[in-house]
Amino acid sequence: MDTLLSNPLLPTLYVSERPFPPFHNSFTNSSPFSATSPRNPKPNTLHFSANSTQQPAQHNLLFNDWPQLLQLSIRSKNLMLGQAIHAFLLKCRCQSDTDAFQGNNLVNLYSKLNRLEDARQVFDEMPVRNKITWTTLMKGYSGVGDYASLFRVAGDMFRGGERFNEHTCSVILEACGLLQEQRGGEQIHCFVVKSGLQDNVFVATSLVSMYSRSDCLGDAEKVFGDMEYRDVQCFNYMILEYGKAGCGEEAIGVFIDLLSSGLDPNDYTFTNVISACSGDVGVQEGRQLHGLAVKYGVLCETSVGNAVITMYGKHGMIEEAETMLYALEERSLISWTAVLSMYVKNGCVDKALDVFLRVHDLGVGCDSSFLCAVLDACSECRDVELGRQIHSFVTKLSYDSGVHVGTALIDIYAKCGNLQSARLVFDGLSGKNTASLNAVLAGFMGSHIHVEEDATFLFNQSRYDGISPDSITFSRLLSLSAEEACLVMGKSLHSYAIKAGLEANSTVGNAMITMYAKCGSIEEAFQMFNGMNSHDCVSWNAIISAYVLHGEGTTSLMLFENMKEEGFAPDGITLLAILQACSYSGLWETGLCLFNEMELKYGTRSVIEHFGCMVDLLGRAGKFSEAIDFINTSPFPDSPMLWRTLINVCMLCGNLNFGILASKRLLELEPDEAGSYILVSNMYAGGGLFDEAAKVRTVMNDLKVNKEAVMIEVISAWSQILYNGAHATRSLH
Repeated sequence: MDTLLSNPLLPTLYVSERPFPPFHNSFTNSSPFSATSPRNPKPNTLHFSANSTQQPAQHNLLFNDWPQLLQLSIRSKNLMLGQAIHAFLLKCRCQSDTDAFQGNNLVNLYSKLNRLEDARQVFDEMPVRNKITWTTLMKGYSGVGDYASLFRVAGDMFRGGERFNEHTCSVILEACGLLQEQRGGEQIHCFVVKSGLQDNVFVATSLVSMYSRSDCLGDAEKVFGDMEYRDVQCFNYMILEYGKAGCGEEAIGVFIDLLSSGLDPNDYTFTNVISACSGDVGVQEGRQLHGLAVKYGVLCETSVGNAVITMYGKHGMIEEAETMLYALEERSLISWTAVLSMYVKNGCVDKALDVFLRVHDLGVGCDSSFLCAVLDACSECRDVELGRQIHSFVTKLSYDSGVHVGTALIDIYAKCGNLQSARLVFDGLSGKNTASLNAVLAGFMGSHIHVEEDATFLFNQSRYDGISPDSITFSRLLSLSAEEACLVMGKSLHSYAIKAGLEANSTVGNAMITMYAKCGSIEEAFQMFNGMNSHDCVSWNAIISAYVLHGEGTTSLMLFENMKEEGFAPDGITLLAILQACSYSGLWETGLCLFNEMELKYGTRSVIEHFGCMVDLLGRAGKFSEAIDFINTSPFPDSPMLWRTLINVCMLCGNLNFGILASKRLLELEPDEAGSYILVSNMYAGGGLFDEAAKVRTVMNDLKVNKEAVMIEVISAWSQILYNGAHATRSLH
């Protein structure tokens, strides 16, 4: 307290131990601080005369209005003012042994200003406490994220015989929800029922929040459904939680119930329900909600406008989103972030970067969310130089060590193949997490160099740093093991996934199937498939592709029929694998029939990879003339990939005549591609025409075609795309 009294502001609040001088009504135009006459001018400072002989009953300004001054201190975040009022109260010795009012206000002051040690000291020295005292201190601990202290105070309160009220229960439930501590929340729920507080809308809303945050949406629905009375805030919260869970239809259902109950929705209502218009809810519902927002006069609120922009952006309606942006009276950084993210999502990278420049020119301060969106734009356009410039800008703003911005930076460098810079950013992060680790692993996956040891070292180092791997981590590491054909590493990851409790995860299980197949263990791949608790379309694609990879086309076709019997609709990856199975098994008629009915029967549009597979199928069946006609009548007659596929199958079957025809067409399409010349030269050499092979090499040298780092795969190009596509599907899921 000596420190408090040494504050230079405190002389104006000094009070002697003698009686207080009289003060008139405070905060009036007439001399509020005058001790003699209301007409005296207002002094600059407040003085308490040591010679005053007035009675204590004649209260002064501070004695009457210190609670309001404490509130002013909280609103202005002026700690020194609050400490000065505290010192004044101590000097007055006006603490009551039967009333906790003064102590409660001081605990609230220090809690709101995040001075929990001071709040606890005031709390400990209070001669009497009530429910408000305990609850205020718990709210203070909740505000700084010290939930362990919050629960200790709650335990002390309960053991001390002080019963929880609705506010106490709500504070504890909020902490349980944030920590996803369902068991503790259920205990408070039991106390609520026992105490008859379940009908209190404040407590019930907190229960809905707790169960929702603990991933128990069904329990939240039950609490919400059992409520006798619901206010707008309660409806808003249920809509919000449905939106977070991706249950758009349910969110709109709650919104309709709100309207039916006679309550008027507010801006928070529309912000939440419009934000829920994604997934299973289409743009038509979003348009109707947009119209209702206009009707209720809340569209002028920036939060509602931002939600409308985001909703249109998710559905690719760029013009509508732009119109909404320009209609906003006040555009916040969230507005610009929503538009920028929309441009990135819809491939309008140039417009996204224009938004960044415009925000910078306007002098609007950037936050981490906005910077992450800008970095995503750089990542999409694979522009590492632009990414470095943004990196410098981020460093200037001191955001580079933050985990979210850092992860976005890692993503840029990883996608651009600059693994060294990605690792440097990762190592410099102040708080690494699973997402940043996964971003680096994604860079390893896209690299064409040997990365097994680096990825393993990074993974082990992250484990020692306390980063827990998730399903995406295991999926990417297993994919790296598959690409390196490293069965030992794959089995080690399998064991660790079991230990981590992630073996039953479909993403991890699907990656394991592909890993075992590419490492040559088709039996363990099938065992993994059979051991899965449930299958999805990706699981079927993985096991079908596994048998195709091992040349067992008949088994693949059998699994394809089983997949359809289980009620799964084949997608483009499935049909690509089955076409390859038909090619390996010599079932060219079956493959041709399947190709012709892809769109009609399965709703899948044929892409270039399917056409490439059909060229290989016809070539293996000896239908080279039909294969050439197929290419010329396809939507891709000038695709080098299709002609390369035909040359590969001609080499495989030893048909040099059609190979020469295909090679001439290929060199017409790619006269500057070294890989095409090498492929044609190898075809001639394989047919014994060494002079022709030498001529092709000579032409390539004369044209000075770049041969650097050229490698021609013997297998067809579409075969590689098949497994890359299967992995991409797994990553999306």
